[in-house]
Amino acid sequence: MQAAIRLNTPYVVASRPVPHDLVARIGMQVPDADGVVAFAFKSIAIAHALAEGLGLPAVLRQHNLEGPYHRALAGSLKPPKSWVVGVEAARIDRYDASLEHSRWLRGIGDISATDAKTRAGRSAVPVAHVPTFALGPRATWTGPTWRRPAEPVVVFVGALHVGTNHDAIEWFADHVWPLVRAAHPGVRWQIVGRSPSQRVHELVARTPGAELHPDVPDPRDYLRAASVAVNPTVSGSGVNIKLVEYLSVGIPVVSTSKGQAGVGLTPGVDLRVADDPANFAEQVNHLLASPGDAERLGASGLATATRILDVRASLATMADLMDRPPAGAR
Repeated sequence: MQAAIRLNTPYVVASRPVPHDLVARIGMQVPDADGVVAFAFKSIAIAHALAEGLGLPAVLRQHNLEGPYHRALAGSLKPPKSWVVGVEAARIDRYDASLEHSRWLRGIGDISATDAKTRAGRSAVPVAHVPTFALGPRATWTGPTWRRPAEPVVVFVGALHVGTNHDAIEWFADHVWPLVRAAHPGVRWQIVGRSPSQRVHELVARTPGAELHPDVPDPRDYLRAASVAVNPTVSGSGVNIKLVEYLSVGIPVVSTSKGQAGVGLTPGVDLRVADDPANFAEQVNHLLASPGDAERLGASGLATATRILDVRASLATMADLMDRPPAGAR
């Protein structure tokens, strides 16, 4: 932690150092390369070295506005970790500002439409909204889609060692789940994901009707076999990738506003959205009790995801960014 605080460069970037022979090796292995894409903020120093060393245009494919994300992460931690992550967030903000006015970067593609709009208002480097590639081309979405089970099952899927997901399932367990069980006494809540923390184990142990399914081979198997998927995000920032995974199998979804931000969905058409516990529970209960509405909602969400997550359109946007002149040439 002390080493991370002393670094001038944010730790998430400094932790991916540039090998001394990287430019020479890539130049030999990929002699016909005509561009560089950094698919993560963490690898931006490597992309910078390759772009300048090989004389190629470069684009940053950004997952989140990393400063706000790390501040949200700090809020879910306890001292001294929260202090370290808070310092990291401030350093990332400064580093982001330098990227947004750099001469070597041709463009920045943000996954979140909201993040892209925020960044575009301050950046000298061109910015575009480029939705997530998490699901790949639509032609590769193989296997069965959602089928409503005979018994009511609510499902949550996510990385179970992440603080923002801890916040989500604790809010749902404490404030929403009792209202769902009151209306549907036999309902089960499946919590599915990798690396569950002790905090998650304790939550499941104290929550009637909750089940933990850790480190499963394919979480989509649980999404296809549940009645409703919940995305009770109450902290964090950027696009919630688990929501995209939900939509890809056609299961009806109930989410908070924060959980569906930046994707481009229509509440009430592609998913149900609620922010207070009573309304969230009401939306879940309605979908559990109304098969027709649940099926229509899931089908609409799947159709919208297919349209807005078109990889070909996103690649075309990134190619357009790559073709822009450098910031200093405009």
